[in-house]
Amino acid sequence: MENRYYPIYEKSHILFELGGNMAVIELDEDIITLRIFFSIEENDYDRLLEASNSCMTRTYMIKAAILEDMKNIMFSCEILCHTLRDFVRFFPRMTELTKEAIEVHKQEMKRLLLTEEILKATMPVAEDSATGTERKILS
Repeated sequence: MENRYYPIYEKSHILFELGGNMAVIELDEDIITLRIFFSIEENDYDRLLEASNSCMTRTYMIKAAILEDMKNIMFSCEILCHTLRDFVRFFPRMTELTKEAIEVHKQEMKRLLLTEEILKATMPVAEDSATGTERKILS
C-alpha cells in the first residue's frame, strides 16, 4: 500500500497490478517470487523464445520463460527473504527489475519483427529473380 500498489490477499499469494498487468507474489521456503503471465500466440513461439533468451542475458534476477503449455510466457523475479523487513526493502527493486525486463523483452520482440519485415521486403520473389536469360559461366 505504501508503494501505491493495492494488493488482493489470497490464501497462498498476493495479487496486485504492475504496469497494467496482474502480478503474483508468493512465498515458498524463504524465497519470495514475483511473477507476471502473458498469453502468447502459437505463431509467435520462436520469436518469443529468442526474445526471452535475449532478455535473460540482458537483465538481472529475471527469468522470462515460455511455459510448457506454449500458450503463456512468465516473467519471474526471485529473492531470498527471511523477514518482512527484507521484503519491504527488496519489493520496490523487484517490481522495477520486472518492469524493466518486460520492456527489454518488448523491444527485442519489436526488433525481431522489424528484422523479419525487412527480410521479407528485400528477398526477391521467384518471378523477379528469373529473367529468362541464360547464365554465363565466369572464367
